Amino acid sequence: MNTKTVTLIRSALILGFLTAAFAGQASSYKMVQLKDDAQHQADLPTPQEMKFDDAMNRCVQLTTTATLQAQAACHQAVMHSRYAAGNHGKASRTLKAYAYNNRGVQKLKQQDKVGALADFQMAVELNADDITKHNLSLLVKQLNSAGTAD
Repeated sequence: MNTKTVTLIRSALILGFLTAAFAGQASSYKMVQLKDDAQHQADLPTPQEMKFDDAMNRCVQLTTTATLQAQAACHQAVMHSRYAAGNHGKASRTLKAYAYNNRGVQKLKQQDKVGALADFQMAVELNADDITKHNLSLLVKQLNSAGTAD
């Protein structure tokens, strides 16, 4: 499996074209984009790894534009993550977690907070790191404050 460098991208940059009402909420959510590590470019990725990488990066890129295309790309990244990384321990779980994390951010753009919550919970279950825990915690706080505002 190729060694990947994870690049954090603040969703404020990625989701810059959102309506003002959502932009305030989305400004702190984080997405993950994969980049090839230059010293490991000689490793040939498997076809499944290439499909996963492509879907993962399209998910991040398209989240600013075409909602249906972004939705499809983010879903494909989750599906491909099940096969691309195989059962290679922590690296596999991390990639799967980031696919769920990104899909959760994309679901928030569509105002699907329940779907986003499920994806963020799965991401934390797979790999409870700063990124996944941050997004889950932020959404839970927003849901709790919305519940008390009613």
